[in-house]
Amino acid sequence: MSFNILLVDDNNISQQALAELFQSQGWHCTLATNGMQGLACAERQNFDAVISGFFMPLLDGPHFIPLLRQLDGYANLPVVVLSTHSQEEVAASMDMSQVNGFWRKPLNCDTKQQLLDHLSTEIVAWRIKAA
Repeated sequence: MSFNILLVDDNNISQQALAELFQSQGWHCTLATNGMQGLACAERQNFDAVISGFFMPLLDGPHFIPLLRQLDGYANLPVVVLSTHSQEEVAASMDMSQVNGFWRKPLNCDTKQQLLDHLSTEIVAWRIKAA
């Protein structure tokens, strides 16, 4: 099954590694380097899931995600946060009820597979609810 993913992260190495991972699964991946670019992409195109970094220039994850949730079709879309900080540190700065998962960077082979599995499950569940 092919999915359309929006990856919003200012770390080029993480971006490229994840984009290659998604593309190896036959998924399409659109890249944005900050929340402002991510919002512009989301306004132009529909996605099956969004992966957002936490700290980014111009518009970071804690501010990007609530704005994304306000866009038509994005209120319940699967959103995952990636950060080098712990989940507790991230939760202290943002409303974790607005996200469907958290992964700490850097991702190893096992966590990359877990992320793929998690996204697949979340997207399928979201599509079923939306139907």
